[in-house]
Amino acid sequence: MASNVIAIDGPAASGKSSVAKKLASKLNIVFVSTGSLYRALAWKAIGNGLDTAKLSEDPSRLASFLSTTEIAYEKPQGESDYQVKIDDVFPMEKLHTMEVSAGASNVAKIPEVRKYLLDFQRAFAAKGNWIVMEGRDIGTEIFPDAKYKFFLTAAPEARAKRRLMQDGGTPSEEEIARVASQIAARDEQDRTRAVAPLRQAEDAFLLDNSELDLEETLSVLLFHIAPEDGGKVPTVLRYRVPYADTDNMGVVYYANYYRYFEMFRTEFMIDAGYPYAKMEEKGIALPVIESGCSYRSSAKFEDVIEVTGRIAECKGVRIRIECEIHCGGKLLATGFTVHACLDRKKGKLVRVPAILSSLMK
Repeated sequence: MASNVIAIDGPAASGKSSVAKKLASKLNIVFVSTGSLYRALAWKAIGNGLDTAKLSEDPSRLASFLSTTEIAYEKPQGESDYQVKIDDVFPMEKLHTMEVSAGASNVAKIPEVRKYLLDFQRAFAAKGNWIVMEGRDIGTEIFPDAKYKFFLTAAPEARAKRRLMQDGGTPSEEEIARVASQIAARDEQDRTRAVAPLRQAEDAFLLDNSELDLEETLSVLLFHIAPEDGGKVPTVLRYRVPYADTDNMGVVYYANYYRYFEMFRTEFMIDAGYPYAKMEEKGIALPVIESGCSYRSSAKFEDVIEVTGRIAECKGVRIRIECEIHCGGKLLATGFTVHACLDRKKGKLVRVPAILSSLMK
């Protein structure tokens, strides 16, 4: 049986923590940062006068340190978010000093420490609560049975730009290249380290968010989580047929089905977090270059029809959306539209936006 865990793995600066917090808030579940757990242990060790770089050299002292440590994830009084608590203390902002960061890197290399936290994390999830956890080995080592696994990544240049822009201003190409080189080196180090190397679980959904903002990344993740677990409900356009849509025989005029497809696309794009207005702000258009409809039965005046659909194909500059129209559980029509992705200003074809290709299942 799968654990009630949403595992988000990926390299440094891929947006794991930010999207994990957003996702937990959206689903009203607990967000657990593995980094904060290691930081908490490092904070305690430093406070006790221990050298985190040499902690593993004295097995008895290490064993004593871990056996006398109580760690938990709870809500501090007056706070809305869960925080790590160690020995009845919430360190909070004290975990984010450079000294603690360096100490966390040291203790994370110790197998006994990783085993200690592995047991805690699994015991926490075993209580039955849904949790979102991010790191580098959540879906591979800590929760290989997680119900949902995501692996976020982005080009080193994209991650470098995001990191530099956090401090404000516009970074130069030279700055971006310098930080991107550092990030690429960190990636290689994480992939080849002996303990818990960075790797994508075979059953994880891979999302390259180089071209996505935080809200778009969140939207893609929600589309890949089942509605019963709090994910996005598939888009369904419900429409009561007006008299103006019918012909002299009292049935919906055949060309109106294409309008229904378009109405569905509008709602689908809104649900996807990429409405047409946002798309146009980015200078993108999706003109229809091919369409088709197969009619099975007729819709009539005042019928309530339901239009559903999906992104069936995304290749290069083309995207195909397939739709079905039902009424009272009866299939009325199936159809499709094929769109070209166009740069409105340059009048040239461009690659389909990443968020749309990421919504394919």
